[in-house]
Amino acid sequence: MSVANGFARVLSTLFHPLIIPTIGLFVLFQLDTHIRFTLAPEIRRYVMLMVFINTAIIPALSVFVLKQTGYIQDYVLRERTERVFPLMVAAVTFFLTYYLLRQLHLPSLLDFYMMGATLLVLLCLVISFRWNISLHMVSLGGLTGFLIVTALLLKQDMQFVIISAFLVSGFTGASRLQRKAHAPAEVYAGYLLGALVMILLYFYLRG
Repeated sequence: MSVANGFARVLSTLFHPLIIPTIGLFVLFQLDTHIRFTLAPEIRRYVMLMVFINTAIIPALSVFVLKQTGYIQDYVLRERTERVFPLMVAAVTFFLTYYLLRQLHLPSLLDFYMMGATLLVLLCLVISFRWNISLHMVSLGGLTGFLIVTALLLKQDMQFVIISAFLVSGFTGASRLQRKAHAPAEVYAGYLLGALVMILLYFYLRG
């Protein structure tokens, strides 16, 4: 394995779509905003654990079961048709997470984040019937869009965080191309879809 391929594999693993919701919450809880100061550390840890279990662990376990039963050929879901059932499971667990956050009466930004993430999973499910859009880039686009919305809503100077998200997204997109996991159009479209859905959803809910 070449150095470039090894680096691409590391990036694809570190910024796996199932980990992005937890990363987004972690970043939000590090910002010096009222959200961090009004939520006790115990509540923040509980929320992050709940999100991690529901949006990462359970969907990952469903992929493991599907692989063991022969429904899918490998864990990276190279075939478009193999994505359908895992995305259905993810859609259910993402929506469940959104519902649970609503019941906890937490700051509305958390509800918005999971609402947007759930919508993106549903869109990926529909698109996957016809096209192999990059799930990595959809999730990173969603994260970037969420950070932009957070900066607008909380009136925070988040240039460094947003630029970092752009850079991480660019390197991850390049890694998906390096590994020949996607065509360029699937990478670019995925990122634009994720970012635009988050931003447009924000303006829609404000309207």
